[in-house]
Amino acid sequence: MTMLWVLACGPGQQDDAVVEAAVTQFGVDPVFTELASSDDKLRQPRDLGFNTAAVNDLWVVNRENDAVVILREATTGVSKAERLIDCAANHFMEEVSAIAFGPDGMFGTAQESDNTYDDQAPPNGFMGPALWTADPTVFAEVNQSCTVAANGSHLDMLHQSPFGMGMAWDQDNAYWYFDGENGHLVWYDFQDPHGPGEDDHSDGLVRRYPEVALDRKPDVPGHMEMDHTTGLLYVANTAAGKLLVVDTGTGDVTDTLTTFLEPLEEYSEVTGVDFDRWDLDIRWPSGVALADGLVFVGDYETGAILALDAATGEEVDRVLSPSGKGLMGLEVGPDGRLYYVDEDDETVGVIDAG
Repeated sequence: MTMLWVLACGPGQQDDAVVEAAVTQFGVDPVFTELASSDDKLRQPRDLGFNTAAVNDLWVVNRENDAVVILREATTGVSKAERLIDCAANHFMEEVSAIAFGPDGMFGTAQESDNTYDDQAPPNGFMGPALWTADPTVFAEVNQSCTVAANGSHLDMLHQSPFGMGMAWDQDNAYWYFDGENGHLVWYDFQDPHGPGEDDHSDGLVRRYPEVALDRKPDVPGHMEMDHTTGLLYVANTAAGKLLVVDTGTGDVTDTLTTFLEPLEEYSEVTGVDFDRWDLDIRWPSGVALADGLVFVGDYETGAILALDAATGEEVDRVLSPSGKGLMGLEVGPDGRLYYVDEDDETVGVIDAG
């Protein structure tokens, strides 16, 4: 475990030094606690998020079986795991890479897939973000016969982006998306969801940001997080080893594009976007989380978690996860603690400031 300290003392006072934490979430001697493992039905977990309608419930997405594992009351440390799989998850949550909650238990998922229905059909690229609700009377509950007329419990889906690697909530039913196939940022607005299991996507808005180029590393998500106070979007550009900081209030629609296999209200291109590329002293940035003016970025290769100044990108502190390689999603919980998921070890954990 790597730890950094700030010593609050002057010359000649080292013997009586008071050790202060540079980062609240790390403390001076951080303790990593495992909350769930493969015994709790985790199978290649890749991301996690707290349900905004039941704020202590932590939702974890499994790549291996296109499932969600819910850790009930995760903040108490005495959580109970429940696995749910929608009957149509082999399309609407196939190879799921990311989960992003909006208000009132609404959430989106990204899928690292080109739509093979879990290798049961040739790929056709008809893939993109899906919209869901965490309402227990709906998710993985309604339309579970999965007929053509009632295709599972998803609320909406748009299909312009195969190999989705990351996702962040923007506003209402709009989300930012890491398009791994086309290699850039995309904004999706589902507007009015078509409802559980239906298929009318004609009110969808899709805007491509080709200037914000993103480099996909297969099998390692490039997570992202939106700061709704500043309008800045922080994106792990995984294969490039950088963090992109996008000013989402900039740019103009400059072109109309041709949609892929579905009618949309708008399919356009945005240019003139302001963004920065921050160099990182890690190899494969994956997890991203925000709190207290800091951006937390996790390294898939080593398990290092960096705390960066959200305004400047300067590294403030870092710790090393005991699980090592496999670190993916990061999330700051309602209790202010930093939660993480490790795909290789199939674990979910939390850092307590020591």
